[in-house]
Amino acid sequence: MKNDIVLGLKARARLKAAIRDFFAERDYLEADTPIAVTTPGIEVHLRYFKTAWVDHSGQAHPLYLRSSPEIHMKKLLAAGADRIFQLAPCFRNWGETSDWHHPEFTMLEWYEVGLSFHGLIDQTEALIRSCRNALGSHLKLPAKIERISVFEAFERWVGVSLIDEDQALAAKGIRAGAVSLRDDDDFETAFFKLLLERVEPGIEALGAAVLYDYPESQAALATVRDGTAKRFEIYIGRVELCNGFEELLDADANAARIRSSLQRRAQLGYEVPEEDQAFYAALRRGIPACSGNALGFDRLLALLLGQNKLVSLIR
Repeated sequence: MKNDIVLGLKARARLKAAIRDFFAERDYLEADTPIAVTTPGIEVHLRYFKTAWVDHSGQAHPLYLRSSPEIHMKKLLAAGADRIFQLAPCFRNWGETSDWHHPEFTMLEWYEVGLSFHGLIDQTEALIRSCRNALGSHLKLPAKIERISVFEAFERWVGVSLIDEDQALAAKGIRAGAVSLRDDDDFETAFFKLLLERVEPGIEALGAAVLYDYPESQAALATVRDGTAKRFEIYIGRVELCNGFEELLDADANAARIRSSLQRRAQLGYEVPEEDQAFYAALRRGIPACSGNALGFDRLLALLLGQNKLVSLIR
């Protein structure tokens, strides 16, 4: 047990060094941004760890442990940093525990001004291969990871034509033989159930794949062009490793999407953090066109070491 802990620490250190070397070769700056924040994230369904800062008068100001460093890293982009990365401790509450989830984890997040959407996919694949070589890993990857649009994936593995916000998706999936669906599942629920039941096993058979061009309703803070969200996820086996975006940079569009997410949280009875007005101000000052990615460091480490879960690797 003692030796396992030491070996795990050494592997984490080697992977962090490999990541830092990769980005240093590309003239990136390593960033550190706040962990206790007023706006921990913009996701509808995530729950946050809450704390408070108490000022000299005894008044408490609510703070949360971040679920992502995204908002604060984009403030750095607005300040003129054009290539930045961070190995960021992140936190997610309420049931974030499974073989591939942990309430406390490390996110590798990076942004580059001028990097195209498909350029970011190329860079991410290069990073994964570089880390594999640095650790001497036996992780099997295809010579070229196949890139499949989400719409193509649904045609191939579900047998339905995906239409954004199609409230009949559940019924179509049931007719196609999917067993996880209910007749009354809304579009988003049916979409994610079909990803889990049909698409992820299809990817597993390939070994790895890039899923790209999501329905507009799943854009989060990604740019939308021609009705599709310019975001991608890379899967190795059935493990979702990262989530990359061509970044949405318009302040009003960001505010509209964030407010929609917060409104949905309120409807679900979840805590609603305040909006980060400094983030909107940074966007109004201007950020050049850029792409960014968030990659699960602990998941990558587990895959490189041939592990099938995270629990033994997070200390």
